[in-house]
Amino acid sequence: MLGSCWCARLESWLGRCCPIKLGITEIIDMKRQFILGGLVLFIILISGCSGFPHDQGEIPEQGARPEEKPASEGNPAKESSPEVKQPAGLKGMVVIPSGEFEMGDHHGLGSEDPKHPNDEVPVHIVRVDQFYMGITEVTNHQYCEYLNAALSQGLIEVRNGLVYGVSGSYVYCETREAVPYSRIGWDGKMFTILDNKGDHPMVGVMWYGAAAYCNWLSIQNGYNSCYDLLSWECDFSKNGFRLPTEAEWEYAARGGQYDPYYIFPWGDDADNMKANWPNSGDPYETGPYPWTTPVGFYNGGLHHKADFGWPGRQDSYQTSDGSNAYGLYDMMGNVWEWCGDWYGRDYYSFSPYDNPQGPDRGTLMPDGKPYRVVRGGNWYNGQWGHSRVANRNCGYYRGPQDPNHPYYHVGFRIVRRDSRG
Repeated sequence: MLGSCWCARLESWLGRCCPIKLGITEIIDMKRQFILGGLVLFIILISGCSGFPHDQGEIPEQGARPEEKPASEGNPAKESSPEVKQPAGLKGMVVIPSGEFEMGDHHGLGSEDPKHPNDEVPVHIVRVDQFYMGITEVTNHQYCEYLNAALSQGLIEVRNGLVYGVSGSYVYCETREAVPYSRIGWDGKMFTILDNKGDHPMVGVMWYGAAAYCNWLSIQNGYNSCYDLLSWECDFSKNGFRLPTEAEWEYAARGGQYDPYYIFPWGDDADNMKANWPNSGDPYETGPYPWTTPVGFYNGGLHHKADFGWPGRQDSYQTSDGSNAYGLYDMMGNVWEWCGDWYGRDYYSFSPYDNPQGPDRGTLMPDGKPYRVVRGGNWYNGQWGHSRVANRNCGYYRGPQDPNHPYYHVGFRIVRRDSRG
């Protein structure tokens, strides 16, 4: 019907406007051209006359966090923040510029626990070189990828559900076969992610497993490995991935904010909407442990259960922006983060000024062993989850079952620095 209407109109128009008599073949050709032209015009009109929709920018990445707020909204530390820089070729990392700061407890909060004397004093000036830091903690997905690659390369083995370096004596990480809280499965042939928690921070990982991951990732990206997996010494002259020093961690966590020195990366307000710590009220605080949240969850966005599949009853959950001025997420709460240093209770009294790397040996704990430093607090216990920027913690102190308390609230993030000289 539509075709007949167009043909009738075309014949009428040709009769009025063309003094030359056309043959039937010419008329049919003109009809076809006229119809095709009309169709092209129609497509352009419905496209908004401005080209195709995706010509205006890239299609958003699948899984992008919804409804993120501007970075400075509700975050005083960002109102006069340094520019966040993404290093070329280092996806998921940001540049932490070189500088100095006063490291330690500026608020007298480190002495509130009589069982844990203040090890955050004296406040002392420290300088660190520029380095790159992971925007988030290493996830279950990232660590599981390492485990399967390392297994195929003959670098690791599994004994009773625990992962070791081949013929090694140090545990790298735990699997569900060994402990019920692990998100890493092991079926005797390969590792898998359990409970749909691929984007949650890796937990149940020991310091040695974090260091081994750094070495593997360095090789994958063409960098020089930092750790000797026999002596476990770190060569800071190498350009590979490693764990941050305690000084680098605190320097990065403060986000360039020194006037004043804040309690948290975003300010002095203990805001439950900015970090995953005990009783924060987020929709992951139910069901079996661990109650971690996806990395970067506290980004100021309104999140929906349909997108995340959390166990809580809430259909949606509004977060506040808990990142700092360098764009680092989860520096407070979620999981403790391993640092490279041995824990030295009195280290601040003799720490060097330039790029301190921790003491040569650690303070012996009640079990007679030294432990590495963990920073950043956690979802499990303590006021604000022990999540103060200045708070120092020894890997020995994890909960009421110390030294055998589970590692379900301990993870890590990575750093790297370009080679020196």
